[in-house]
Amino acid sequence: MAKPLGEICGSVALPALVIAEAGKLAAEVFSAAEEQAFCGDEVETLSVPAWALQDGPAWLPDLQALGYRRELADVFGRERRELLVATPGVEPHADDEGLVLMIVLHNDGLMFKQGRVKYAPNAGDWFVFDDRKAHGVDGGTDDGREMFVGWNIPIERI
Repeated sequence: MAKPLGEICGSVALPALVIAEAGKLAAEVFSAAEEQAFCGDEVETLSVPAWALQDGPAWLPDLQALGYRRELADVFGRERRELLVATPGVEPHADDEGLVLMIVLHNDGLMFKQGRVKYAPNAGDWFVFDDRKAHGVDGGTDDGREMFVGWNIPIERI
């Protein structure tokens, strides 16, 4: 039986380069948000960098075995892009992406929440959630520099 949307489905061993670069990215995004007094976007979206793509097929979950595939366009023909998302925390909100495979590349203890599901995923954990339903990231260790960085891959059921 499939796990409820939002629950951790598994974990992958991230390459050392991905761990290091995701940590650097987290620090850069936090510093930029801090300079703006956290008045900018709550979630930064970035193109997936080469360091994340390197050897990605070797460690990414096998979507087909899970009953999913990457979705390149929505029902209206709009392109759905893979992105990195980075946030020091975001209030519950809904977007319009649909089903998403989220691979956690960096997390300083922030909690992912969707519906009744709530947990602090570790780097390498992955889960499927519905971006159209309310979800948020918050509740870190309050040392002042918590960040969440994830690889957001649009998917659809086969």
